Amino acid sequence: MAQIIATLQVFISNLALHEKMFWLAQTGYQTVPNQKILPTLKMISPAFNGGLFFTLTVGVGISLLSLACVWSWKHLCHLNKAFLFVFLGLWATAITALNWHGFVPMPTLHAILIPAVVATVFLVLNPNDLERRSRLTLLLHFIVMSLLALLWSTQMNTALYINIRDNLLLSNTPGIHLNDFYYQYTLYPAEVFRNLNQKLIKTYHLSETEDSRIHQRLKRKLASYDYLLISKKGKADVEIDVEKEQIRLLGNRQAVIETDLENFFKNTRQILQDLSNSNDAYIHFRTVTSISLLVGFPLALYWLFTGLLSLGFSLFLGRQPSTIAGIAVCCLLGVLLLFLMPQEEINNLTIDSLPGMLMSEDWKDTVAALKKIDADKIDLYPFNLAQDLLQHPSIPVRYWLARSLAVGRHPDDEKHLITLMQDPHPNVVCQAVYSIGKRRFGNVRARLLTTIKRSDHWYVQLYTYNALRKLGWKQSTSN
Repeated sequence: MAQIIATLQVFISNLALHEKMFWLAQTGYQTVPNQKILPTLKMISPAFNGGLFFTLTVGVGISLLSLACVWSWKHLCHLNKAFLFVFLGLWATAITALNWHGFVPMPTLHAILIPAVVATVFLVLNPNDLERRSRLTLLLHFIVMSLLALLWSTQMNTALYINIRDNLLLSNTPGIHLNDFYYQYTLYPAEVFRNLNQKLIKTYHLSETEDSRIHQRLKRKLASYDYLLISKKGKADVEIDVEKEQIRLLGNRQAVIETDLENFFKNTRQILQDLSNSNDAYIHFRTVTSISLLVGFPLALYWLFTGLLSLGFSLFLGRQPSTIAGIAVCCLLGVLLLFLMPQEEINNLTIDSLPGMLMSEDWKDTVAALKKIDADKIDLYPFNLAQDLLQHPSIPVRYWLARSLAVGRHPDDEKHLITLMQDPHPNVVCQAVYSIGKRRFGNVRARLLTTIKRSDHWYVQLYTYNALRKLGWKQSTSN
């Protein structure tokens, strides 16, 4: 049920984005996603693959919470009707909170249909009270999950997902395929719940104004915040009316901000932020997604692996021993994966140790040195190793090389970053264009424009667009 809703949710969002990009292209703007990606917005497969993100986060989170509630009502409350109304009241409160800032139909379907399916299936199957052996197994599950959560909490920091990507995914072929799948499809669901300020390109429609100078001034000012003018009324993210010295902005959720032109031009950033906040109906859905990603997704992985392992052991062992063996092996795998994470704290590294680590045969040492260089903004050129690292077989090494070249003063850095822009892996390309934008290499602007038009990867286009903006480039209909 979660996957059906998520696929429909992403598909509807994709169609709306396609229409938006169509009108931008008609006006002559450079679109992101570009013309190579736009046809995929009308296909089911990207919506299905993108929908997996919501299924494995929100879907899992709501399913587990629903299962806990219906299990408690049956086994702890003994199907007492008074407690049923308590659970139904909590359910109604959660749905109301989800729509507090505006009605969101697809998240509401998640909140209504998934619990309904879970409760119905549970009550129809009507599992009996847990036997003594099953209770012991459940206790073992709880102990192992608590142990793994405690151990992995030591990795809880802002770099957790980056470390998982570098050490557990990009270090092996299956992990690279999983990483590439993630980066190919996650921008589709991301567009579903971004608020106006988080979107890369925004559109507005401006009503007729008598003063053409105000029209042009508004156009230049809004373009600097990536708000682009389209002529089609009713198709824009924001409708703007100007009358005498007053300006009125109407968001797609019908929230309105009115002020005078002088204040608007003086406080444009804050006014646009206020407009975005007042039209943001997905704020609670994003929170639910974040919590589910942190809690629900790891639990889903745990139950999946223990189930598969137990199924495998059941070919040789009885039911109870195979379940215990599956739990034990899953626990062991969780601990082993933890040891694959970097243990050395880069803050303890000294400058004298960096040359040896950069030349190390262990790619993890090289990555640690490059992270230190990036974190402390150390110029990489004096080490005279950038040319050798450009062809390093490890993707994380080339990624962090591109990242570390964001700081420096030598002209060869531009040449190295241009080389990394041709890297076969999109993660490396993204960091190369990020560093080019940060270094303000204006000579590369034409190359970046070519990249944004010819690339077939949405993430590369996004990073390239942001790099161009840092170089002072602005959208115009002549693009």
